[in-house]
Amino acid sequence: MNRTFKYLLTILLFSQAFQIQAQQDQLYITYPFMPLSVNPAYAGSREVISISGIFRKRPLFTSLSGLQVASTTQQYFSFDMPIAQDKMAIGFQAYNAEQALGNASGAILGNLGLYGNFAYRIALPNDGKLAIGVQYGVTQVPAFFSTTGGGIGSTGFNSSLGGGIYYNNDDAYAGVSMLNINATDSYNRPIFFTAGYVFTIDDEFKIKTGALVRKQSTNAGGKTDFDLNATGWIKDKYGIGIWYQNTGSDVSSKASILGSFQIQVKKAQIGYSYDFSGSGTTTGAGSSEGFHQFMLRYEIDAGNGKSSVFRYF
Repeated sequence: MNRTFKYLLTILLFSQAFQIQAQQDQLYITYPFMPLSVNPAYAGSREVISISGIFRKRPLFTSLSGLQVASTTQQYFSFDMPIAQDKMAIGFQAYNAEQALGNASGAILGNLGLYGNFAYRIALPNDGKLAIGVQYGVTQVPAFFSTTGGGIGSTGFNSSLGGGIYYNNDDAYAGVSMLNINATDSYNRPIFFTAGYVFTIDDEFKIKTGALVRKQSTNAGGKTDFDLNATGWIKDKYGIGIWYQNTGSDVSSKASILGSFQIQVKKAQIGYSYDFSGSGTTTGAGSSEGFHQFMLRYEIDAGNGKSSVFRYF
C-alpha cells in the first residue's frame, strides 16, 4: 500500500466518522457543563441570566500507519434567562467544531450549529418548577475542505426541532427530551432521560449526582446508552467530579471517564475537565490523547434577586 493511498483511506474513514458524529450534533457532548444542550426546557431553571462558554481541544494523535490525524477544536456558547416574572424563559446556543487531519494535505472538516430555546415554567409546591420547552435551529452538514486545495464535497444546513419537559427543585431534577424531531433519516433523533439529586453530607460538603440515558432512533441503530456522574462540592465553592460517559464524548464514541474541577468565584464559575478515554482507545490509532475542556460561566441577576443563590444544576 503506497503512501498516497494510505492518506486517502485515512481521510475517507475519518470523514465518514466525523460526519456521523456531527449529525448526532456536537452540542450534546457538552451537557456536563451545559445541560441546556440536551433539554430545551432547562432554559431559565437557574433563575438568572446565565452565560456560558466552553472550549474543547484534542491534539493530533498518531495512527498505526504513522499518520497524524484528527486534531479537534470545538467552541460552544450558551445563554438563557427567565422572563415574564420567571413564568417563561428564552435561550440561545451555538457551536463551531473543526477536525484537522494533520499531515494529510492540511484537510479540515467543519461543522456548526445555531439554536434558539423557549420554555414555559409552572410553579409547584416545595419550591419546584415544571418547564415545557422547545428548541429550533440549524445544523450544518459538514464540509470537507483543504487549506491548500479548496473544498471537496458539499455543505448545507438542516433545520432542527426539539422539545422537552424538565422538573427541578433545590435538591433534585428530572427531565425527558427529544431532539431533531423533524430530521431526515440521515440524522439521529435521540431521546434523553436525565435525573439527579444532591446529597447533603454536612453544612460544608454536598454531593451532586446525576444520570443520563440516551435512546437513539431506529435509523441510528436504536442503541441505548447511559452516563453517570458525581461531583463533591466543598463549601459551595470547589467542585471535584467524576463522569462515566457512554454517549459519545469523543469521535471514537467509546465509553470514557472524565475528571472535572470547578471553582465558584462570586458570580462566575470556572471549570476544567479531561477525557481519559483518549489514551489508546480510538479505533485504529496507535496513540492518542483525550479532550481538554475549559468552561466559564457568568451569571447576572435577572431582577428577581436570585443571583446570590448557589445552584448545583
